[in-house]
Amino acid sequence: MQVMTSPGGFRFLPTDGPFSAGVAAEPGYQIVRVHPPRYTPLEEGFHMVEEALAAAGRPLNALCAIELRIPKPLTRDGFDQFNSGYVEQLEKWGLRVNEQIPAARTNVAPEMEPPSGPCLHAFCHTIEGQGRPTFVISGMGTRDKVPGFWATIIQTLEERMDALGVGWADVGETQFYGTRADHEVFIDDNLYRFAELVRPGLRWYFSRPPVDFGRLEIDLRAIARDTSM
Repeated sequence: MQVMTSPGGFRFLPTDGPFSAGVAAEPGYQIVRVHPPRYTPLEEGFHMVEEALAAAGRPLNALCAIELRIPKPLTRDGFDQFNSGYVEQLEKWGLRVNEQIPAARTNVAPEMEPPSGPCLHAFCHTIEGQGRPTFVISGMGTRDKVPGFWATIIQTLEERMDALGVGWADVGETQFYGTRADHEVFIDDNLYRFAELVRPGLRWYFSRPPVDFGRLEIDLRAIARDTSM
């Protein structure tokens, strides 16, 4: 996988989409996570990003990951339309690097008590500092379950981490986004045999991927600290 570097203090895996496949802090930097109030409308959330980075004395290009919540999964056309507005905001901030969007992203639709509109759930940015490796792997969506389903997911996650120079020993948390029914599949499949996925600490969110043909989404991260606004 190709790795590119952002002037914001992190490296990233570019994709053809509106977000990168993952980010990792460069030497001399660490990634921190900020959690706005629950269901902060997206436009208001963007202002909070600006305020938080200014308060931390960091430039806008230090923004390296965004977590979103939407009311329900979107059609392909609806997803493209949503991404158009999202990318427009990132471009206003001047975040592109060689035409690529560097920030990682997770975007899911809560199954219970969904928001009334798109919301900012959390975001990550770099700060100067030393410590253990910090990184964020973007939400990886899947469709139907097929033979080798879980092994393929693990392989893809490992490829992303390998490219960024980190591994399972560095993971702080694994997040699964699936419905209550999918949680039963998790148990029935005895997924705990895949120790890599669950050893760091597993969180399950009753949520659906952002597109209506998706089934499950998974992301990984290791951060230096997590704060609330």
